[in-house]
Amino acid sequence: MEEHKKEMPELEQIDLFQLLQEFWKGFRIFFWVPLVLAVLLGGGLSLRAYLNYTPRYASEATFTIETMSDTLSDIAGTSNYYDKATAEQLAKTFPYLIQSDLMRSMLQQEMGVAWLGGSITAEAVPNTNIFSIQVTSTDPQEAYDILNTVIEIYPRLADYVIGTTEMNMLTPPEVPSEPYNSLSLRGTAVKGAAVGVLLGLLLILAYSVTRRTIRTAEDVRRRLNQTCLAALPAVRFKRREKDIDQTVSIQNRLVSSAFQESIRSLRIKFLRAAGERGQIIMVTSTMPGEGKTTVAANLALSLSQNGSRVILVDLDLRNPSVKKALNVTEPSRGIPELLVEKGADPLKYLVELKNSQVKLLAGDKPAANARQQVESRRLAMVLTALREEADFIIVDTPPCGLLGDSAVVARQADASLYVIRAGGPQVSHIMDSLQFLGASGSRMLGCVLNGVQDTRSGYGYGQGYRYGSNRYGKYSIHSKKKPD
Repeated sequence: MEEHKKEMPELEQIDLFQLLQEFWKGFRIFFWVPLVLAVLLGGGLSLRAYLNYTPRYASEATFTIETMSDTLSDIAGTSNYYDKATAEQLAKTFPYLIQSDLMRSMLQQEMGVAWLGGSITAEAVPNTNIFSIQVTSTDPQEAYDILNTVIEIYPRLADYVIGTTEMNMLTPPEVPSEPYNSLSLRGTAVKGAAVGVLLGLLLILAYSVTRRTIRTAEDVRRRLNQTCLAALPAVRFKRREKDIDQTVSIQNRLVSSAFQESIRSLRIKFLRAAGERGQIIMVTSTMPGEGKTTVAANLALSLSQNGSRVILVDLDLRNPSVKKALNVTEPSRGIPELLVEKGADPLKYLVELKNSQVKLLAGDKPAANARQQVESRRLAMVLTALREEADFIIVDTPPCGLLGDSAVVARQADASLYVIRAGGPQVSHIMDSLQFLGASGSRMLGCVLNGVQDTRSGYGYGQGYRYGSNRYGKYSIHSKKKPD
């Protein structure tokens, strides 16, 4: 029990960290939501306040009230005193008299109007005979006139209740020059904007809480029922050094040792999973930008370092990026040119990668009719011819979550390797893609979790490197077809 209790805080910290990661990811995607809500609420509340604004003016007077019984002469006949009981009686009756219906009818009669536009409030200072009257109205002159009339007719009204009274003015009424409810559009806009930002952040938080993604190797096993062959850490380079080689490759000395060790671990588990029946390996993912090309290129390099002959084929015909992933700039021809040229020898299209036993079959330009070329019989003949020249053929394909090309290639491959970016696509989307890929009959070797954030160690260099780019929107996305 004690050990279990000790483990609980650690699990809560991991969940909180993942939630913060999801929130930051959601904020980067939907940062415009709080801004839009801030503008809408700030502007809307300001407009509403402006349209509904009615200036009101207040005229106020302060005075004392004495009754005839309050003034008594002492032995010398020169001093007065104020009866406390009388003060309490006045304090109770004064506001009632001022706000009574009788007062309003007398005011209407005195002023010669059928309706009073202002409102009257009265207040007594406790334990004194000091009183105040305030009249508010949309017209400053009306507020002043009503207050003067109240002061004039109050003694007559008080005669009915408390007897003869005398009013001594302390602060005479004045015509108000400015409204007391001044309009503050800036303050209203700021409050509305703050509410909009808070509401937007709450919406992003709700999105983060409900978003189910893959972040750990355990998630791959538990949620996808797949084997995680490796978890590759996120690679970062120094922000201030723009001229350095930012190729995410194990040949790049600036890439962290953690990434290189993870690729070596991937190679070991890959060889064990592939066995003797895994020569043509297809590498794919759910969505663009998950790092499938980076994984394919580094797996090919690692296999060649282990003594294997490797051919890396770029079959992502809509977005060829293998050469970019390896920082190869020399012009070359790929699958699109090979399939167009009748009787072409695939071996003549191979380009040797420097400092490795890897050969590339990769071009520079996307294919205009990518789907037709992927489905052509000549592609199967090309892959068959390449089997004699390599121990492993690593094939980089388009994301199977968007395009059906991967399922077509899977029928030509011996096995598939699935790349998942940590915190990337939804679990449901990944599951749909895996089921679609599995329907092709291709053997699934396992998954590679890419871009894992590790806060415990200091590997990496500061500025995040984005894997891949989304150029698939430039081409027509064919619907997924069920494999024959």
